[in-house]
Amino acid sequence: MPRWCWRTGWPTEVIDASPKENLLRALRCDSPHHVPFEGEGSYRIVDHAGRKPPRVGMDQWGVRWGPLPPEYRVGTDEPLESFPIAYPAGYAGQLAALDFPSGEPPEAFAGLVGGIDRNKVLVIGRHGAGLLDRLCALLGMPAALTALLQEPEAAQAALDRIADYHVAVARGYLHAGVEAGFLADDYAGQHGPYLRPATWRRLILPGLARVVAVYRAAGAPVIFHTCGRAEAFIPDLLEAGVTAFNLQSAACDLPALKAAYGPRIAFWGGIESTVMLSGTPDDVSGAARAAIRDLGDSGGLMLAPDQPLDYPMENLRALARTAMEAGRYGS
Repeated sequence: MPRWCWRTGWPTEVIDASPKENLLRALRCDSPHHVPFEGEGSYRIVDHAGRKPPRVGMDQWGVRWGPLPPEYRVGTDEPLESFPIAYPAGYAGQLAALDFPSGEPPEAFAGLVGGIDRNKVLVIGRHGAGLLDRLCALLGMPAALTALLQEPEAAQAALDRIADYHVAVARGYLHAGVEAGFLADDYAGQHGPYLRPATWRRLILPGLARVVAVYRAAGAPVIFHTCGRAEAFIPDLLEAGVTAFNLQSAACDLPALKAAYGPRIAFWGGIESTVMLSGTPDDVSGAARAAIRDLGDSGGLMLAPDQPLDYPMENLRALARTAMEAGRYGS
């Protein structure tokens, strides 16, 4: 009996590894059977209780949130459904007086892996706002970026406390049976970084590296999302232990990164969200074939849209069909 893709309805070939093990091989660039793809059922992303901020109201950090515009097409895996509308502090020096959460209680992680066959499915724990994103949520983006330059000691103290929180969340996930981490933090716009990489290395990277180290010490892979043209940060993130990168395909030169780092780098995505949203199935198939060709040599690719939006089912089917047609290694 063939197995069937739970989301697309396409039959999948019985292989010598589970979908989970094939995905892990791909992330390690270690002789996967085929390019894993969105909808195959090889992973499940889970959220601890309270990971998403409220659609309306105040979160535990003191940030007030409002809903995203109704025209924004939120997908089932979209990490946010709201955006900050009021901040608890106006400058970094005020943050020391605020009570930051030190982690999440054990019950926030209860039941995350229940009902999931972990022999076949990689369970990935998603974190809330990363270090810089959280600082921006606490102060507003202009004040947060200004603080990195004008109040570096106060900003550093706040960033260290935010990192402590994420370290505790990573440990909570691992204790609950989660087997990988998904971190996100934004450092760039469409044309390049909006803070100096040297400033980022000094103030943000050390805390981020502490979070990544919790997972890597447990042998767990780390997927990292960052928006914009973020190539300047990739070498340091690789050194910090990030396993795979979820980057904007339209902003970053992913083939150049693959050429530069080879089996040291893996990608989670590879298909532009605009193609998935408004392109035809043929457009999606062409983009998927290009990603497999340019990014999937010897592994290193989890083929998916580069943003978790609400995509037309016919385009998700085209992605899956192309992955099964063109993603077999050694064929």
